[in-house]
Amino acid sequence: MTKPQGMFLLALLLVSVSGVRADGPELNEHYPRHYTVRQGDTLWDISARFLRQPWRWPELWRHNPQLDSPHLIYPGDELVLQWIDGRPRLMKRREREGVVRLVPRMRAAAVPTVSLSTIVSFTDGYRLLDKAELAAAAYLVGDGEGRRLLIKGEEAYARGRLVPGGLYGVYREQGPLLPGARRDEQRVALVGTLVAREQVRDTLARVAITSQRQEMRQGDLLLPLAADGTLAAFYFPRPGPELADGEVIAMGREGSVAGRNGVVFINGGEAEGVRPGDLYGVLKPGPGIYDYDASALGQLRYADSASRYLRNTGPAELLPAEPVARIMVFRVYRHASAALILDSKALIRSRYPLGPPGDGAR
Repeated sequence: MTKPQGMFLLALLLVSVSGVRADGPELNEHYPRHYTVRQGDTLWDISARFLRQPWRWPELWRHNPQLDSPHLIYPGDELVLQWIDGRPRLMKRREREGVVRLVPRMRAAAVPTVSLSTIVSFTDGYRLLDKAELAAAAYLVGDGEGRRLLIKGEEAYARGRLVPGGLYGVYREQGPLLPGARRDEQRVALVGTLVAREQVRDTLARVAITSQRQEMRQGDLLLPLAADGTLAAFYFPRPGPELADGEVIAMGREGSVAGRNGVVFINGGEAEGVRPGDLYGVLKPGPGIYDYDASALGQLRYADSASRYLRNTGPAELLPAEPVARIMVFRVYRHASAALILDSKALIRSRYPLGPPGDGAR
């Protein structure tokens, strides 16, 4: 891990104090005095225990002289909140002044900023393609035996021009991100890999299947694995640009809901100024109600339990939306982005609107 990265990891953990600046980051109402780092923790998790706005670490960075000699945080380290010159700082506990307790690090890895394992798992298995990319992609046409399902160790043929010796991912279309959405990106899921053997005709190549997650089918798409792009080793979380009608448009994986450390897609991407590291809050829409008035026929009902006759009197009044989660963008496409759920107090569903990251959802 590089020195700049180590500086970032420590800086993200520092906390502020009321009275530094009226508009500065604030401590949570019930913050701990000390905390022992556990396996599976992320720096976001730890900082969110202390800060109402854990992404505001740069305002604290310049106040801490320890950053001249940064240290990494590992599972087992005990962090203690101390006040120096009237300002709180989060330090590793020392056995005595000037001596840092040493712990063997043979198997322990430094605490990551966010759940990188979730991000890697997602990006290894899923991609987002627009209509032009879908139309241009090579695809499996079958094998010499006339079988529709293909498995590891078999040779087959693909329509398109492939690079002999090149490694390709085999992807299956998952459909549009959200029925009726304005964007045309579609998810594709990795089902296996293959190697291009030779180009036997102008647009027909022989391939060998090298691995599989599922049986491959005629029509599955082939995409160069090298084209997947790279991920940042660490992120600088900060509030993202405001998105007009921003909302969650799909879950990252199969299913209708997602929680902490899950992945979702949002309807804002490169064209809307979204960048990796951008933060958003996710809001749960308030329920609809029919109140005591003429249009509601003198009844008080939630919209989902109202009679058809009552619903025909007009639209229900929506109660305010409530923040339920914070997400961080980690991969940006043209008009959509994939985001990691950093913390949540309720499951997220499609069509939940986006807002500022706010004071958290813990």
